[in-house]
Amino acid sequence: MSDHIPFELQVDIIKRLPIKLLIQARSVSKAWKSVIDSSDFIADYTVHNHDQPQHLLIRYENLYSVETYVSFVDDDSFPQNKYSPTVPRSVNLLSDSIIIGASHGLVCLFGCYLNPGHSRKATAVIWNPSIRKSVAIALPNLDMRVAHALGFGVCPVTSDPKIVKISGTRSRHKKMKGVTCSSRWQVEVFSLRSGVWRNSYGNLSNNLVNLERPPHSQIHLPNELAFRDKMELHLFNYCDSLAVIRQRIMDDMIQVWRKGNGDSKSFTKLFTIKKPYRYRWYMSSLPLGFRMTGELMMRKANKGEDSETLIDYDLFSHHINDLGIESECSSLLVCLYKESLILLDQPDI
Repeated sequence: MSDHIPFELQVDIIKRLPIKLLIQARSVSKAWKSVIDSSDFIADYTVHNHDQPQHLLIRYENLYSVETYVSFVDDDSFPQNKYSPTVPRSVNLLSDSIIIGASHGLVCLFGCYLNPGHSRKATAVIWNPSIRKSVAIALPNLDMRVAHALGFGVCPVTSDPKIVKISGTRSRHKKMKGVTCSSRWQVEVFSLRSGVWRNSYGNLSNNLVNLERPPHSQIHLPNELAFRDKMELHLFNYCDSLAVIRQRIMDDMIQVWRKGNGDSKSFTKLFTIKKPYRYRWYMSSLPLGFRMTGELMMRKANKGEDSETLIDYDLFSHHINDLGIESECSSLLVCLYKESLILLDQPDI
């Protein structure tokens, strides 16, 4: 770019570039690289560039028991534009990995690293598939014998990725006639920017934790959901809003609830639908997430086989689309992510 153009104007032009061109622009000059790599530029770019392409990341074990990742561009070309992303070593080394969640272009996975002597180290990996960057975070004091839950989010103001770990504890307190035990929850939040875990204790019964709105607030479920078996509930992003799906494992009914804006107690039931008729008797016909256009991604067990197929289901027209991905049973995981620059300061994978 011409030296006659003020540098401030150059930066303003750079901010309008798509992710791939921005990565290439870092090689133009040291000044451009310094600006693009700065935390202020990354945070500003994340906040103001909402029209980035959306991708559908799918993780599964193929019929040869090989862990596989594929990504679709979630636009009008779906499902034609499919590719295999570069998977970092930090993800490939995870044993028994699952996807915790995705936010602001980042995907968070949880699993274990196998150490010498066959000991297992609980680890989360935050991965940006768009720019091929990742970072591994050890999860301290995670007792697999105690009930626990993990969550992931990115602060929309600071672009700081955060992991929440909620573990069940047992506390003893005295009463007039003996000693009784009560259950409590220990909540720990990890901030990538600070690199530390912060502890807090409390009663989170029937509530959710919102990681993307500091301070970390609780979201209250309606009674129709709060007092159900938590194994029946699934949390997803539906058209940029929090959605809760309730599904009884042995039932053929699915309820879709959507959280309103602002009020932490505002949930609206959008749909009560039957599973697609020809799949409804299969145990593995379970929801996996929503596409940007609102179709529900589901896994369907193949009758008489130890395998399952990925489908998407239109909640309005009831149209079923087989996406041509066949996997071992219970191995399909799906998440949505948009391209972003977060983790640009991490080493290349």
